[in-house]
Amino acid sequence: MTMVLAILRARPEQADALDAALREVAEQTLREPGALAYTVGRQDGERFLVVERYADHAARQAHFAAPYVTGLLARFPELLAEEPLVEFADVLTAFAR
Repeated sequence: MTMVLAILRARPEQADALDAALREVAEQTLREPGALAYTVGRQDGERFLVVERYADHAARQAHFAAPYVTGLLARFPELLAEEPLVEFADVLTAFAR
């Protein structure tokens, strides 16, 4: 299993647009066969945390190649106030109820 952690800071005037875009990507991602979880959190109005889990690296790669993801990534210059922080890791343990 593999995971992604992204920290995104929206431009103040684009925070709601980023919120809507992340919600849309989350809905579409959960229909992907290898997607296990896609969680979005919002802090202080303009900071977003995204935690994703995939069955394997191939599923993660397929996700990042999906048109709705590449479309969102292409919008980052207009939506974000700074470069996103994105980390990838192999999952050692996971707990969910």
